[in-house]
Amino acid sequence: MERINVAGLKLSELALGSGKRGPAENDRTVFAIMDRYIELGGNCFDTARKYADGQSDEALGRWLRSRGLRDQVIIVTKGCFPADSNAMHISRLSPAEIESDLEESLRAIGTDHTDLHLLHRDNPRLPVADIMITLDRLVKAGKARAVGCSNWTIGRIIEANEFAAQNGLTPFSLCQIHFSLAVTTAAQTKDVTHVPMSDVEFGWYVESQFPIMGYGPQGRGYFKRVIAGEPLREGDIRYYDRIPENRRRAARLDRLAKALGRSPAAICVAYTRDNKAKCIPLSGFSSVGQLEESFDALNFHLTPAQIDYLETGRNEQFT
Repeated sequence: MERINVAGLKLSELALGSGKRGPAENDRTVFAIMDRYIELGGNCFDTARKYADGQSDEALGRWLRSRGLRDQVIIVTKGCFPADSNAMHISRLSPAEIESDLEESLRAIGTDHTDLHLLHRDNPRLPVADIMITLDRLVKAGKARAVGCSNWTIGRIIEANEFAAQNGLTPFSLCQIHFSLAVTTAAQTKDVTHVPMSDVEFGWYVESQFPIMGYGPQGRGYFKRVIAGEPLREGDIRYYDRIPENRRRAARLDRLAKALGRSPAAICVAYTRDNKAKCIPLSGFSSVGQLEESFDALNFHLTPAQIDYLETGRNEQFT
């Protein structure tokens, strides 16, 4: 895999999410997925205190110890997810919460530092000063090599990095954002802290080339089920199917996948990677087969005309 420079860290062009990482009884499948990812040239592992009540961190730690690969991989940790998923507006971004979440992740993984630590959600009512000062303190203490955010608006990222620059602090180096061919909005997901990709966000990311890690590139399996004519899950309907454009994109995705002889999953991963933004697609899997299907994206690139066709239906002569 190619490497993407983020704050001096060399991240593989495709990142591996937690997938079904969790209790030790899952280790055989989970370890096989992570082993295959390494074989394909990947090095970037995403985890978070929120995932599986912290068991994602623990499973990653067990795999790292069993393989002896800590110095050869990039660990991306996340903390500060709201305590109540039914009250996402109640944030956890105090200095004590930022520090304790990272410390808990490091203990669970069994490492003295993370490579990239992200704040899982924002609270726009809080000044950026305390947040950035706390993160800088963690970097200077050797707990994190770089820092970033997830589901922050571009306005808040700009504000945070301007404050960091003015005060000699560590800036945000990357943002994780919901980025997929399947479009959605915070109104659809009913999560006021959710910041999916929009035209405004995308324009800034393209212009600035600020690195992003695009999670959910396959639309949580939505396209696969639509194309196969399978029943949709409640999340499919709430996130995507109430937006008519997504059905049109599913039809175009199906046509392009057949024309190129690739799976829709691989096309979706390539779409986020090959777009104009500096994007590392982030995907999680429940089997090695799923990983290999999606990571077939390593074997081809989409052209601008093909991307335009997926988004708009123009450039129908894409082959």
